[in-house]
Amino acid sequence: MIEIIKINWLSQEGKEAEVYLFDDNFNIICFSHPLNKKIGDEITLPLYALNAKKIYRVNGEKRFLVEKGASDFGYKLSGEVIDKSKNQVKIGKFIIELDIPLPSDIEVNNYVSFICDRIDLY
Repeated sequence: MIEIIKINWLSQEGKEAEVYLFDDNFNIICFSHPLNKKIGDEITLPLYALNAKKIYRVNGEKRFLVEKGASDFGYKLSGEVIDKSKNQVKIGKFIIELDIPLPSDIEVNNYVSFICDRIDLY
């Protein structure tokens, strides 16, 4: 289960917020608009990675990684490709859909690493 553990409203009237998510292993801060949920709610997947880049197949140790980037919402992520047609990567219990196609040499069950400028929750 992935749940909302904190909400930082950017605009309550506009329903824009930073949403803090936790899956028992990883924390991800994402942007949400419109946000119609509250702390303790379970979220619906997938999340969406915006401006995904530097995507490459991980050779060697296969592990999940969630590392905060330099920007407010940016991340470096590593996980397992679970659906190439939808560009979906699983990291812990999170499923993140990239906004660009995965490179042609990457297949389902491969581990990939990438960075993104923001992760969105709709």
